[in-house]
Amino acid sequence: MHDRLRVAVLFGGQSVEHVVSCRSAATMCGQLAACGHTAVPIGISRDGHWSLHTYRPEDAGHTLSAEFLEDREIVVKPGNGLWLVRQHTTLPVDICFPVTHGTGGEDGLLQGLLELAHLPYVGCDPATSSIGMHKYTAKLFARDHGVPVLPSIRISTDRVGSFTSIGEQEFTILYGRIITDLGTSVILKPEDGGSSVGVQVVDPLEPAVLLDALRSSSRFTKTVLAESLVKHPMELECALVEQEGTLEASLPGLVVDPMETGYRFLTYEQKYLGTNCAYMRLPAPIAPELAKRIKHMALAIGQAIGVEGYARVDFLYSAETGRIWFNEINTLPGMTAQSHFPILAASIGFDWPALVEALLAAGFERQRKRASLAFTAVE
Repeated sequence: MHDRLRVAVLFGGQSVEHVVSCRSAATMCGQLAACGHTAVPIGISRDGHWSLHTYRPEDAGHTLSAEFLEDREIVVKPGNGLWLVRQHTTLPVDICFPVTHGTGGEDGLLQGLLELAHLPYVGCDPATSSIGMHKYTAKLFARDHGVPVLPSIRISTDRVGSFTSIGEQEFTILYGRIITDLGTSVILKPEDGGSSVGVQVVDPLEPAVLLDALRSSSRFTKTVLAESLVKHPMELECALVEQEGTLEASLPGLVVDPMETGYRFLTYEQKYLGTNCAYMRLPAPIAPELAKRIKHMALAIGQAIGVEGYARVDFLYSAETGRIWFNEINTLPGMTAQSHFPILAASIGFDWPALVEALLAAGFERQRKRASLAFTAVE
């Protein structure tokens, strides 16, 4: 158990997952307070400005606002932590806990900024965060470590923007390649996105429908990922938690959609906004041998890309064919009341107090190791 710490909870950000981040922040502030620490909420507004906020016990489990407060503006000083602009003073914190899901907060950019500021932080480092955020790259790591992945094609949004009709040669070539490589049922995703924002199912694959779906997905990303569609899969998730330098993995849980909408994937609304949100069923109703195999796959992926602190690893399983595919890894999983990661972590002994302390310890240990490295050579 750590002594009482001042923990900067970073939340909000310029991301389509801004609201989810604000919910995660309220939960984490409450859990930190319950563990005897002082939560220092730092909101990142939708236009990217940082400011100091306050947390009250009644905020736990709700949503914090990341609205920019000009009189409490904060900037990050390379080599010198956090600075309150109006007060002309540093903001003392012991460690940062980012819950900044999505672009700019989960993709390594924020983590790199914290390292430049010499601030300890919870979670994966810049390189691992970047790999995890980019689905295609993460799949390359998984495949190289013996974990099956679905066939996929990356399509730049510049290319999508150049298509004026389904009759032009460039679109016809792409359409033919998708059919050849992926089949006649596909799913499109922002290659660097999360929370199902921008995801489109194209089944059956028709030129006009494909073009519309590509344009819709490309609103959220620079690169669209097209994958073969697994129809009616079981979505299975594992938690990874670092404990004293070693990654531990949970057995998989099953994501249950009580609405059974038939979308073949969970929408943003089903995950966070509905009254009948998707929930986690533990243990997953699969054979024990299969559950162990998926757990080992999750560990292999986490170790391959260098997960530190925590992550959630997602798989697709076809009961009809018995095949498993790695879907994605989330290096900054949600911490809302509906989030699956805390439930999975609790299944391997990391209830909220144990989880908070393990994540803080992992963050400090990374900072200690980084500080021990030599940064000079023969000049």
